[in-house]
Amino acid sequence: MKSHLHLLNDYRRMNRLLNSGAVFCALDTETTGLKPAEDRIIEIGAVKFDKSGVLGTFSALVNPRILIPHFCQELTGITNKMVYGQKEFHELAGDFLSFLGEDSIIVAHNAQFDLRFVNAELERMNHAPLLNKAIDTLRFSRWAFPENGHWTLQHLASQFGIEVKSAHRATDDARVCMEVFFKCIEGSLDRQKSI
Repeated sequence: MKSHLHLLNDYRRMNRLLNSGAVFCALDTETTGLKPAEDRIIEIGAVKFDKSGVLGTFSALVNPRILIPHFCQELTGITNKMVYGQKEFHELAGDFLSFLGEDSIIVAHNAQFDLRFVNAELERMNHAPLLNKAIDTLRFSRWAFPENGHWTLQHLASQFGIEVKSAHRATDDARVCMEVFFKCIEGSLDRQKSI
């Protein structure tokens, strides 16, 4: 599968981008494993926002049509019973893509992981890949807070006092990612002042 990732990495300009009126969409997926060619999405969550705050949310459990490994059930709390009878990705892709929109800038923690999974699912349905620009908050947080040493979403949430309601559930992780994005912008402004 060819990569179609358009990652923005000029972190000094993120505040300008935010203030330009851009619309962002924080995205997270939960999956049956780590390999997009073999594994499947079991939950997708997205939070659309701009500088004024949340504009809307999208949340869906997804029937992967394969069994969810025990370790994934333990990590996410998502069981085979929960996804049984849910829509498959191809059945909800239209709603998700409409929510996302072509112009939203995707914000995700370890963005390549989520985008590769979404694009693999789209490829299975013979649909074009996402061409949205994206910002990886994992990379952005490493740049904004190089002294941290730990940049997992949960660690950053704890550091910044961001409430985590359901770790490893897609919609809550997307919300936390949005809040980490705002903190990274603050951190990048502080870093630029000190340079």
